[in-house]
Amino acid sequence: MTRYSIAICDDEEDVRSLFHDWVSKAKYDVDVKEYSGGDELIKDIDAGAGIDILFLDIAMGKNDGIETAKELGRRIEASGKSMRASRPLIIFVTGIPDRMGDAFGVKAFDYLLKPVSQASFESELHRAVEELQRLDAQLICETKYQNEEDRFISIQSGKGTINIKLRDILYIESSGRKAIVHLPGIKHEVYRQMNDFEDELGNSFFRVHRGYLVNMRHIKGYSRSEVQVDNGDVLIMSKYKYADFIRAYMEFIS
Repeated sequence: MTRYSIAICDDEEDVRSLFHDWVSKAKYDVDVKEYSGGDELIKDIDAGAGIDILFLDIAMGKNDGIETAKELGRRIEASGKSMRASRPLIIFVTGIPDRMGDAFGVKAFDYLLKPVSQASFESELHRAVEELQRLDAQLICETKYQNEEDRFISIQSGKGTINIKLRDILYIESSGRKAIVHLPGIKHEVYRQMNDFEDELGNSFFRVHRGYLVNMRHIKGYSRSEVQVDNGDVLIMSKYKYADFIRAYMEFIS
């Protein structure tokens, strides 16, 4: 089970204690940290504290929660990451309805209006954990495909060996005992089985027909009977492959 780091930043000790108790009773494996102000929170994050979900009070005397969130945003943007897709997910807690609009101005995940009930708190915590799980799954998928795109394969063409980046391959075509590796503006004929290529190339390639293995990065369009590659070539789509292709392609582009 994934362990989550939950932070509660509120200048009211009773509120922090209550939220801490609710988080501790949740079904998740968690570490809980408490902060009485934004400066303390920022200092801890700068020191390397990893926080997944942050319950952040808006009105904390001189330590305004909105300003604290803006400062977090500046740090995240400086790192080149997206504020919305980065940790921590910020859930504002406020007793001032007029300030709820400020929460969305700093791309917060959501807000809770004081007095907060245990049911609404637990519901918001559950939504935030689900969002983290979605972001983690997306990151794993992106990393998997990125790693594949950075790989090379080696082929024997003519009298020499050529190293080709996977991302540069448009598609591979079966031609008798040979396979034809199509690249932008050039192609290489090799004595190699399509099954061997299919096993080696990984999840960013799909065998749309016994005669064609296409790089999904270069698909421009498709129908039930054909796939168009971004160099203009049109490949046959097997009717028996279409359903599996749709699932694989939807995962790839997601």
